[in-house]
Amino acid sequence: MMKRYFLAGLALLLPTAITLIVTLFIVNFITRPFEGAVEAVLNHYHLFENPFFFLSANQVLNLVSKTIVIVCIIALIFLIGVMGQNMITQALFRLGDYIIHKIPFVNKVYKATTEVVQNIFKTDSTAFSKVVLVPFPHVNAYSIGLISAEQNFHLTKNKVSIFVPGTPNPTMGFMLMFDESEIVPINMKVDEALKFVISCGIMSSGKL
Repeated sequence: MMKRYFLAGLALLLPTAITLIVTLFIVNFITRPFEGAVEAVLNHYHLFENPFFFLSANQVLNLVSKTIVIVCIIALIFLIGVMGQNMITQALFRLGDYIIHKIPFVNKVYKATTEVVQNIFKTDSTAFSKVVLVPFPHVNAYSIGLISAEQNFHLTKNKVSIFVPGTPNPTMGFMLMFDESEIVPINMKVDEALKFVISCGIMSSGKL
């Protein structure tokens, strides 16, 4: 009985805990480059120098700085989205896109990153056709891999191109070539595989 109650409580708390962990990781990742500048401004005006409840002055300053950065980033994204509906702004974005595509090396990285992000987050994407296991980072370990669309299945003889997404950010990963004999097919959909990767293996469909 105790075990059943414990497992029931764990099942209720785990989704919230995982969501908080992933959210905090993303928040720390996007705020870190700007946090120091915001703290410097707040310190310059001698703001938030007193403790608040159980938080020290430094903790209050850190929390407020992150909040300000997040609000500014959200506002900037929203503003860009609104401006993107304007014909003049769209023309400027196309001009910027054109300029970036003309810069050697940078254009390759930009194009590849854009395509990966768009294809991963489109619900109707056909960029990846199958989910497999591949021997990576060494022969005694396996990682989730995504086979690109069927028309790109074979790039060289007996070689298959596999995208191995990173955890917890699936847009960052490795594009690797494997022999067909090294690939282990699994009964998992692409969206299930991405959930598995983003959750650091917690959200498994049990099909591995």
